[in-house]
Amino acid sequence: MSPRYVYKSRLLNPLINLSQDLERTYFIRTLQGISHQRSIRFTFLSGAVNTCGAGLVHDPSHPSDHKTMYQLISSSVVNTPPPSYVMKLLNNNKPLYIPPNGQRSTPQQPTDTKEDMMEIFSHDVNGQPTNNRKLMARRNYVAVVVYDPEIVNGTFGQTGMNRGSGKLSLAADFLVQGEGAYGNVVKFGPVVVPSLEYGR
Repeated sequence: MSPRYVYKSRLLNPLINLSQDLERTYFIRTLQGISHQRSIRFTFLSGAVNTCGAGLVHDPSHPSDHKTMYQLISSSVVNTPPPSYVMKLLNNNKPLYIPPNGQRSTPQQPTDTKEDMMEIFSHDVNGQPTNNRKLMARRNYVAVVVYDPEIVNGTFGQTGMNRGSGKLSLAADFLVQGEGAYGNVVKFGPVVVPSLEYGR
């Protein structure tokens, strides 16, 4: 069984059997525990779905705490995007919830961890508004940059030390091919993955 298939977002893989569902829940809950103990932000990079977007696993009542994990979805530039009806189905999926360990997922039963997609595509590459705001069905790649928020925000050195906080964040831009075989690349984003504060 491929780990990529098991742990990829259920929004893109709605047909997951019971054993895979329990294993996936255990995997996510284990990572949340490690994140809380070690102050590590987990981020998933996934692909091979011929589309792009950003997923989010989080506790709606405690944004950016240890339960928050991001998923950056991209695909090979040469892959053909899926048909429009598939994209409409995926963009209209309802939010899902991660159950406690040992329990089967019940999408309508709220828990402390919600899984949904971020709406980052307000328009298409030609500038026209789009209804599919969560996933873009075009050839693409993602560029990720690591940065220190203190330096970017201009607060570097204000704590009396000549160095940054040491807490690094990520900024991910989705670069999507424009119309036609040689269309200009259009940037969407950034999706900011913040560093995790100790004890959160």
